Amino acid sequence: MELVFNINRFQFPYKGLKFPGQHSEERILFITREGRIVIKIKLALCVAVVLLGLVIGIAILNKLTILGFTFSRFIPIFAIFWLLAGAFMYWWLWVVWRKTLFIITTRRLTKFIHTSPWTRYQMSLGLDQVVDTGAYRKGLFQMVTGLGYFVARSAAGAVKNFKIINISFSEDLHNYINKLLFVFNEQKENLDKFRPFIPHLKGEARDEYVRQVAPEFSKAIKLPPEAEGEYLPKGKTIYEKKLELGEQDEN
Repeated sequence: MELVFNINRFQFPYKGLKFPGQHSEERILFITREGRIVIKIKLALCVAVVLLGLVIGIAILNKLTILGFTFSRFIPIFAIFWLLAGAFMYWWLWVVWRKTLFIITTRRLTKFIHTSPWTRYQMSLGLDQVVDTGAYRKGLFQMVTGLGYFVARSAAGAVKNFKIINISFSEDLHNYINKLLFVFNEQKENLDKFRPFIPHLKGEARDEYVRQVAPEFSKAIKLPPEAEGEYLPKGKTIYEKKLELGEQDEN
């Protein structure tokens, strides 16, 4: 079993993964992070700030003179330390984004929020405590990037709502969680067979992908009569056998 924090990209059906505190009978249905465009923008801004600061710092040191003492000799030292600090900040942003995870299981919604590469906090909301869910977009940034929020409202007033921020499939996830809650509350015996969430795929494309990757979660294929070409022991197709049985019923 691989710890979820060590995985770069998560793939359906999310098997062979574990997270701290996971129950032995708890199955992961979905794992995600904040949208990649968010970290790309943060890293781009980090690089821009570092380069701009480097240029400004070199310009200041090159012209700075106090009592005849010039500071231009410190430019190489300044450049080295400034670039090292920039690289450290770049690494910090990447690791915090990579280790901040939102997880949906057959028991709860949980998330690990990293405030630094070494510290984090965890928040969970049991499926039995979810009253309703919603999906929405807020602000110009989300309108332009196509990102949105997913929110699950808790039945306990003292517990904060569970929120997944800046994902591009918030509405699809909202609909999926509603189906999960129905099975959890009304058909718990089918929970073990409930299909994990697949973002960005719908309809027949999703069904075909499931049949190829995880057939245990696939739907039964409904074939038209002309496609039922499997032969029975007597050399008749399933369709012909159905016609024969139909004629016998009429007689």
